[in-house]
Amino acid sequence: MDGTLLSIGELAAASGLSPKALRLYDESGLLPPRLVDPFTGYRSYGPDQIDRARRIAALRGLGIGLARIRVVCDLDDDAAAAAELRSWWRQEEADALSRAAAVADLVRELGQHHSEDIMTTSTTTSTTTPRTALALHQGLERPTQEDSVLIRELPGGRVLLAVADGFGGADDLSARLLRTLADAVEAAASAPPLAALETAWMAVETLVPTSDAAGSTLSAALLEGDRLHVAHLGDTRISLVRAGRLEHITQDHTQVRSLLEAGRLSPEEAAAHPDRRLLNRALAAGAPTAPDLLVRRLEPGDLVLLSSDGLHAVVDPADLAEALAAEGEDLESVAARLVDLALDAGGPDNVGVALARV
Repeated sequence: MDGTLLSIGELAAASGLSPKALRLYDESGLLPPRLVDPFTGYRSYGPDQIDRARRIAALRGLGIGLARIRVVCDLDDDAAAAAELRSWWRQEEADALSRAAAVADLVRELGQHHSEDIMTTSTTTSTTTPRTALALHQGLERPTQEDSVLIRELPGGRVLLAVADGFGGADDLSARLLRTLADAVEAAASAPPLAALETAWMAVETLVPTSDAAGSTLSAALLEGDRLHVAHLGDTRISLVRAGRLEHITQDHTQVRSLLEAGRLSPEEAAAHPDRRLLNRALAAGAPTAPDLLVRRLEPGDLVLLSSDGLHAVVDPADLAEALAAEGEDLESVAARLVDLALDAGGPDNVGVALARV
């Protein structure tokens, strides 16, 4: 490139960052523009700032604080910058060990010496089976269907709902994972719900590819009485609609989401981050495959939604909440409407939806 100044849009295109992120780095003093028009406020940057923009974004994506990023970027010696980064990471590892010890202490205080002790949650029984519905669509751009959805009524009044989103040319992997999960949960009908889910998950993990890029997310909800028991991994989601309010039960397993939750990325940075949808936990080779195990109390009228990101990543949350809060509509119609919303938003991905009303 020559010395011609770049607009913020041109720098965004060259660096892979959004204009919103670049404005944020300007406001923090990390990447001030070379020129700001006094009348329009338009920012202009030098071509030599492209590499700095990429470096800042990479460091923020690791969760490094702004002050330390400034130190790393201002060092004119790559070896010194690398040493600074290694020092930061050594402290991160030490902090993680400290947190692990603190968590173990708290678990012991709560009288739960092993995760299995959490599995014995009692429930209020119900003679009414939840109403359920599912929907599955290939979307408008994907050449194959790699999402799968399953609903199965189990002995003892339990109902299992599950959604899996395959990736990397997974073929029928997601469907095989759900069948294996359901069969194993059904075989463990006498076990407490979370224990049944955790045992079933171990059977699911045996199907994970060991060498290629194929894999899957998986979210499962086991309903029994007034309890919702969840096993979750990846960016498929489980949500709860209560009194017209949409609440996310699960969290997406991405590094960007974790950094946002920890307050180490701002919402603006997370929304603009180029790797915001990159999973760091999934049923895939080389990734952590253990699920989140959660329990929530249910109330009459609650609506449980399981969805793949072909729905929640493209549909405006307000539109999603409005569709789910519709009164008096059968669940099959609600499920079909959710798919229509995804398609109206461009349908860039497969769409999988499962619903249950208590």
